[in-house]
Amino acid sequence: MATERQQQASWLWATTVAVILLVMEFVLLSALVPADWSNRMRAQEVQWVSSQLGTETATVVFANAQRWYGVLCLRSGLVDASYDLLLPDAAAVRATPELGKLAATPLWPWVKGRLDLIWFAVYLAIQRLVVLLAWWPLGAFALVGAIGDGLIRRRIRLDGFDYPSPLAHRAAVRVLLGLAFLLGFGLFLPLPVPPLAVPLLVLIAAAALALLLTQTQKRV
Repeated sequence: MATERQQQASWLWATTVAVILLVMEFVLLSALVPADWSNRMRAQEVQWVSSQLGTETATVVFANAQRWYGVLCLRSGLVDASYDLLLPDAAAVRATPELGKLAATPLWPWVKGRLDLIWFAVYLAIQRLVVLLAWWPLGAFALVGAIGDGLIRRRIRLDGFDYPSPLAHRAAVRVLLGLAFLLGFGLFLPLPVPPLAVPLLVLIAAAALALLLTQTQKRV
């Protein structure tokens, strides 16, 4: 019971830290990243998607990203609600002299620029998720291969009366957790991400999964 509680507390702590870091990444993105850098980053990533995945696949990726963004953010009203909440409308500015004076300051243009940047980051995260899903055949093949290889090697190890390595098992778990965190943060990373990074991460995850199954104890 104590071990299970410690594991649950560890998972809860890791999840809390991940959420805090993701929020900090959003704050950093909205406060520090220049708009010009975001435009250059988007142009670079669009070029990489087109050159590394091919024109036909890139066209499908961009179309799906725009459709998902439209359904999740535009049609749901989230984008308009965020601007209405943080920015005054023209009628309110004209009706209130004090509000008009405040509107003349650089504050609201800065807020609008930050909102534009945040919603651009959301769109880019959706586009990266679409690129990730475009590699699903490789992911499925690597997953099946890793599970089969791991189980076969585990059976061979058990038949040979070899003991599992707790160090290797723990290392494989940490690699898989690290890849999961990296995937979550990579969706909002304010740097261009090449699509060919996906198969590299898939192969690393498959190798870690195979090692995890191979070094799993006989009784789990």
